[in-house]
Amino acid sequence: MNKQIALQEINENTFFWKFYFCWSRGYDNEKEINIDEVLEVVEIDETESYEWEWKFFNQNDIEENPRYVAGKINDDLNYAIEFAEYEINFFLNDIYIGNLGGHFEAWFFTMDELLSFEKYPNLFLLFLPMTGIQESERDILKVITVKHLNAIPEFESHSEYISDCILNGLVMQSPFLEINNIGLSNAENHSVRNITDYPHYKKDVTKLNKILKNNLVC
Repeated sequence: MNKQIALQEINENTFFWKFYFCWSRGYDNEKEINIDEVLEVVEIDETESYEWEWKFFNQNDIEENPRYVAGKINDDLNYAIEFAEYEINFFLNDIYIGNLGGHFEAWFFTMDELLSFEKYPNLFLLFLPMTGIQESERDILKVITVKHLNAIPEFESHSEYISDCILNGLVMQSPFLEINNIGLSNAENHSVRNITDYPHYKKDVTKLNKILKNNLVC
C-alpha cells in the first residue's frame, strides 16, 4: 500500500471525515457530549467504517509505517499530516506544529491564516482542528465551515450542528500577540506558539511566522 494518501482519496469521503473529526476537541456544551458522540448524527454502516479504517490506514503496519497526507502549497511552504497509531501529527516545512491525540498540541492558526487555505477545501478541513479563534470570529468561520461540510455525504443534513460543536473546541482563552522579531504568539495552553511556556519552540515559531506572513496562499 502507498503510504502517502492522495487528497483525492479523502475528498467527500464520509468515512474519513467522520474518523478525522472524532480526533478534534469539539463538543456539544448543552448536551455535555464530546465530538465523537456528536458525530453519531452522521449515519454510516459501522462495520463498513471499521473495515475501511483498517484497510485505509494499513492497521497491520501503522506503528512502523504510518500513512500521511503531504503536499506543496507554494515554493516556500509545504505540509505533512501523519496518521500514527495513537495520534495525528502536523508539520509545516518539516517543522512540527502540533498533534491530535493523547497529548494535544496545536500551532493555533489564526482565522485569517486558515482562510488563506480555503480554496483547497480538504486542506482547510484538515487544518481546522489546528486553529484558534476568538468568540467574535465564530460566526464568520461557521459560514465557511458549514459550506465545506455540506460537500461531504451524510454531513450535509447536520453541518450547522457539527460546525458549532467543532468551533466550540477552537475558541481560545487568550488573544494572539505580535512580538517584535518573532511575530504572532499567544499564551494558550498546549500551543506550539506559546513561547513563554514553551521557549524551545521560539526558533521554529519565528521561522514559520515569517513564512506564513509572506507566503500564505495568495
